[in-house]
Amino acid sequence: MPYDQNPEPRRSSSDLRRNRAAAKAKKDRKRKLLIRRTIIVVVCALILFLAIFLFVQLIKLIFGIGKNNDAQKEDTQKIYSLASETTAPEGSTEPVSNSEAKNFVTPQIPDDQNSTGHLSEYDSSVYIYNNMALPLFNGTDASAGDYAKAVSEFKKSAPEYTVYNMVVPNHTEFALPRRLIDDNTVSTVVQANNIKKIYESYTEDVKPINCYNSLAEHLSEYIYFNTDSKWTGQGAYYAYQAFCAQTGQQALDLSTCTEKSISGFEGAYAGYDESLSSKLDTVNYWLFPYSTHATRMAQMGDEMQESSLYYESESSGSLAFGVFLSGDSPLFVAYNDTMTNGKKIAVVKDTNANAFVPFLTNNYKEVHVIDPSQWTGNLKSYMQDNGIDEVLFINTVENANSADYARTLRGIYSSSATTPTTADGANADGANADGAAGDNADAYSDDGADYEETPDYDYEETPEEDYGDQEENGENAE
Repeated sequence: MPYDQNPEPRRSSSDLRRNRAAAKAKKDRKRKLLIRRTIIVVVCALILFLAIFLFVQLIKLIFGIGKNNDAQKEDTQKIYSLASETTAPEGSTEPVSNSEAKNFVTPQIPDDQNSTGHLSEYDSSVYIYNNMALPLFNGTDASAGDYAKAVSEFKKSAPEYTVYNMVVPNHTEFALPRRLIDDNTVSTVVQANNIKKIYESYTEDVKPINCYNSLAEHLSEYIYFNTDSKWTGQGAYYAYQAFCAQTGQQALDLSTCTEKSISGFEGAYAGYDESLSSKLDTVNYWLFPYSTHATRMAQMGDEMQESSLYYESESSGSLAFGVFLSGDSPLFVAYNDTMTNGKKIAVVKDTNANAFVPFLTNNYKEVHVIDPSQWTGNLKSYMQDNGIDEVLFINTVENANSADYARTLRGIYSSSATTPTTADGANADGANADGAAGDNADAYSDDGADYEETPDYDYEETPEEDYGDQEENGENAE
């Protein structure tokens, strides 16, 4: 074997251990360095992504870039949901109980603790306060009970139908400081107590609708006219919201509608005091995001003629409120052209409710509006003939304390009353076309004495406003 001239020095075991340790340490340093670099890259990427996202949102905010198509489509579906749902729409709630509807809040009316007003020289039943004409109210428990009994009588005669009753307070309840009532400066009755009495006096299963609390919540807004006894379109909307909340339905969102207005409305009280001459009112109404049409009976017994929810040619002046339903008529039927749920409701009302009725087209395929002071039909038969199973009585607190008005309501329940067989036509023989609704009360002559003894609160708080004789194109006869 050849002899190795330069033999490799033999390494000791300690040298080997040191070399291995050094190699391992080097490898660990490389791994840690790689991990640190990876973390730095990931963090930088996240920061960059967040910066880009915030920059895009800032650009959208600055330039008002809208939602994407999917979001717009979703919003559109929400807007029109109530026009096509066959069941309760998303967002509807459970109906409130009758006991809940009988709870009334105390309106927080602004009061400087010093100011007073005065009775109108023209009409002592109207109090002029802070450039507003406020109709005074003196209903009693007896008159309230009689109205509750009149509504209950219909429910008793037609137990298969759902019967709602809404009593509408007037402007005085939310504008006149209670101080002036408590110290007897003004002789008027707190309407909340009277309405509660009505709601507690039903003898049948009538569902009370409390619009009082909703109006009280918005009393600082323009919910009543300054020169008239009626509520504004905004006030009617808040009452409609209350109706929906208490019947488990979703209310129309006014932001989806187009607001219109008629300025220079001279209400029935416009000439009652010089201070009102500068407080002429504005009539606001809304065009809806769905198609509607209507038919209207000009006088009892006439054929139904084409009409619309609003008479948009109405101008400023004393009849501007006639924009709603073209004024009063014996029978008015509004249709939602896009709704498929088939729901129908009858509305028995006075003039004030004309501003309320259009909103119901958002929830019902058909809204059948009856003015009992002009209509001489039979309510139960009419509802049967037209497939209606809900009815809303909506009247002012004045009418709800009038014995005459209670008798008028009883007249349309009478078996002797006649009715068009459908909403599309009048009586075949035109019977009762010229009759007054009050004449139907003769059917109750057997117990009429009871009603005669009821104090008859004079609900005619304003001079007569007769829209009932308008031409079919919506023009006022006056």
